[in-house]
Amino acid sequence: MKFFKGIVAASLAMSFCAASLGTAVHSVDAATVVESNYAKTITLFNKADLLEYTGLSLTSKNVTEVYNELKKADTWEAAGYSASEASVIARDFGLYYSKSINLLKKMTYQDDLHLKVILITKGYVKAEFGLQSYYVGETPEVPETPEVPETPEEPETPETPEAPEQSDLKKLEIEVDYKNGQEVELQYEVKSNGTVKAQYQDKSKKIQLQGSAAQTKIEGIIAGLDLKTASQKEVTTHILNKLGNGSNYKQFQFQGQFNDNTKVKFKLK
Repeated sequence: MKFFKGIVAASLAMSFCAASLGTAVHSVDAATVVESNYAKTITLFNKADLLEYTGLSLTSKNVTEVYNELKKADTWEAAGYSASEASVIARDFGLYYSKSINLLKKMTYQDDLHLKVILITKGYVKAEFGLQSYYVGETPEVPETPEVPETPEEPETPETPEAPEQSDLKKLEIEVDYKNGQEVELQYEVKSNGTVKAQYQDKSKKIQLQGSAAQTKIEGIIAGLDLKTASQKEVTTHILNKLGNGSNYKQFQFQGQFNDNTKVKFKLK
């Protein structure tokens, strides 16, 4: 483990968190730990670290592939976290697709940026993520004077969630009726100001989500799928797999609209 005391922060305040997991915390044996105490551990991962743990060299062309690897607990276990810690980090990183993708994209533009993983272990156990640049001071015992941080970006709020960056999707409606009586409906619309209106309903499981909870659920379902160019079979297979209710459907309805006025619409029985 490398410990660096001379840290100059140029943090991009983009963080998010997910569900609590009450587990014991252990030391991380990976990348660069910049702070570690009973309440939290902050670790920086550069592109070389991501290559080591994901097997992928982060570029602007494979951001989604790297994101998919970082959603896996095995990746974070390979980075030295315990199984319980890795589960929290993987789940929280995969919770908000657009934010995670944006962090990775910015790393491809600026070589000195590192993915900052903040594992909070006091009370509500969670992981938060951001970007940070640093250098090692000549006298490690004396911290360097911090530079003026960049203006932080506005955080995501449940009332006005931001639209995903994976496509120019404007509106999406999907309805699946299964032969066993199950029904799933979802609606997703990006408003002109960039905010998202979303609803998700699984009648058989009595699940009904709205707002940011529905947005997160739907973005997780469509993640990794190009809705505009994928074939009907690719769309259907991907969505059914993500819904996890099997592939024995009675009717599958799909309607997507994009910012260039392209529309994709089909119904399968």
